[in-house]
Amino acid sequence: MKKYLFSYLLILISCLSVAQTKNHTDARGFKQGVWEKKDEVSQKLIYKGTFKDDKPQGVFYYYYKNSDSLRTKTEFRKNGKIAYVTMHHLTSGKMQAKGKYINEEKDSTWNFYDEKGVLISTENYLNGKKNGLSKIFYETGGLSEEKTFKNGKEEGFFKLFYDDKKLKAEGTYLGGEYNGKCSWYFPNGIAAAQGFYIQGIKNAVWVYKAQDGKITDKEVWQNGKQLSPKEAEAFFKSKNSSSTKEKKTADNQPKSTTNNTSPKK
Repeated sequence: MKKYLFSYLLILISCLSVAQTKNHTDARGFKQGVWEKKDEVSQKLIYKGTFKDDKPQGVFYYYYKNSDSLRTKTEFRKNGKIAYVTMHHLTSGKMQAKGKYINEEKDSTWNFYDEKGVLISTENYLNGKKNGLSKIFYETGGLSEEKTFKNGKEEGFFKLFYDDKKLKAEGTYLGGEYNGKCSWYFPNGIAAAQGFYIQGIKNAVWVYKAQDGKITDKEVWQNGKQLSPKEAEAFFKSKNSSSTKEKKTADNQPKSTTNNTSPKK
């Protein structure tokens, strides 16, 4: 009996010793060893992981509030400066997002998934801001949208697609604003709207068409304002007049002749 009692005491002392090693703070106030934080009311885990000199080390697990469901699994490296993160949906438990942090800011490529675990977007980051190519996908897996970013703003080309891979729109951005030629298309490939922007403001001639290719409307923009119908009519007349004059001038130019006679020696 004494032997069993002694063994039980050893086990109890060992358990108490392990329990005391959790949530330990040293003389400097730095967290050391295994830490577990629980909700004061429900006593459900908020997170658990290991610290060294107050810096997270290795894998940490974070849970949804008042739930046993895993919210985030984070692997810390280089004393917590770098973190590889996998996030999970509450209901399905499937992956919601996967990516990397540097100094607590998003970095490199991040992938995002819906409740079924289907990839819905991929984004690139630098210093916590979108930088580089970003893509959005349909549930079927087809590409819906692709854009390029610089320092958190759209910069460069963009393309939109219908679910059958046909082009829906294309153009360019500058500093987060449409800039340059932009076009929007019907599923049959006819350009529904096409024109130019300067820093997000329509510029010059914009043409609108029906699905059969017939022009339904034209707009003229100058200095950030749309010309009235009368002003637009005068604009097009002047353009047609200039084109006619240029054609007549070209037609009246003397045609060059070629002399095939060899020069005398």
